[in-house]
Amino acid sequence: MAEIIIPDIMQAVKSIKHSNANNVHIQYDSAADVMYVNFGALLPADDSELDDNDILYRYRNGEIIGLTITHYSKR
Repeated sequence: MAEIIIPDIMQAVKSIKHSNANNVHIQYDSAADVMYVNFGALLPADDSELDDNDILYRYRNGEIIGLTITHYSKR
């Protein structure tokens, strides 16, 4: 199992706590180097938008439901 660095995880958890997000799901695909972040229930998006930083914002009914962050380890 890969080394788990608790202080880094705690910092990420604190950041989520201070946001307005509830029921956050985070998954990292190391082979693709992509971080998936979902807010709320895991639902399919009906729209998406890619910004200049290659972050895909996923929407459902006009509200953001998640992010797909490519090239995650290089950020």
